[in-house]
Amino acid sequence: MRILDSIKTLSLICFFIALDVNAEFTTNTLTINSLSIEIRRNENEIIFNGGVFIKSKDFEINADNAIYNNKNKIVSVSGAPSRINSTYEDNIFIGSADRIVFSETNEVQLIGNAQMNYENIDISSNEISFSLQDGKITTNN
Repeated sequence: MRILDSIKTLSLICFFIALDVNAEFTTNTLTINSLSIEIRRNENEIIFNGGVFIKSKDFEINADNAIYNNKNKIVSVSGAPSRINSTYEDNIFIGSADRIVFSETNEVQLIGNAQMNYENIDISSNEISFSLQDGKITTNN
């Protein structure tokens, strides 16, 4: 997935910038909207704060905040709760949790008060892991 490579490119362009206006970052595969973006070069992270909306070809996420860790190639969002909706025609799901984590491996984790509806089946757990590639779901109470 080229989503995380595109965010890496953004970090190289922006350096130590903190934007305190409505911010939007768009690539061929991902759009991230938030009220502000902060680049933490020393920590190798990009911070998205306030009204975060992430849209990809696979899903949409609404959250309060998001952090992209360039070292681990992981995006973590948090909210009260954060919400995810699939945009796949063959793999329809919706979910919510205190925190949602996704990576370029197409794995999504719903962590803390996790709830998911997949093919009209409701799932609740402390943690739900979901593969966007094959639809495999695992839970951890």
